[in-house]
Amino acid sequence: VGFSQAGWIIPIAASKNPQIEFMVLFSCPTITTLEQLRFQFYTNGNNKFWENHTESDAREHTKNDPDRYQFTTTDPKNYLNTLSIPGLWLFGEKDIQIPVKLCIEHLNTFKVQGKPFEYTLFSTLGHNTASDNITAPVDISIQWIKQKALNIKKSKASK
Repeated sequence: VGFSQAGWIIPIAASKNPQIEFMVLFSCPTITTLEQLRFQFYTNGNNKFWENHTESDAREHTKNDPDRYQFTTTDPKNYLNTLSIPGLWLFGEKDIQIPVKLCIEHLNTFKVQGKPFEYTLFSTLGHNTASDNITAPVDISIQWIKQKALNIKKSKASK
């Protein structure tokens, strides 16, 4: 289970450790580190960003804006492509740290390829999908984990 930047770390860890049997990712990107920074600089911390910008504008900027930093990028898709374990992503539609709809598009591509990846989108939330006031994302993740753990236990018992 991880939040935000764990979206780059968890797929790497899961690809290297066969004992990891599922993953839950809160507001975690499926885009590269450099694409995420381009998006984050574009939104500039403006909580009203989505009131004045379109998905198309955000995608264009995320794909084509010049990078402000030079480092080797991390692309979680390279690792997600190798995984067959279930994954659950929880997103807030008003996120200004990651381009959620682009991330969901990547997950849908993986799902078409047969990957056991799921997501839930919360229309009123931003990047913070876990708080005292709104428990639905955590509640959903707990139920999902319980179901996956039960499935794993049943699968091992039948072997």
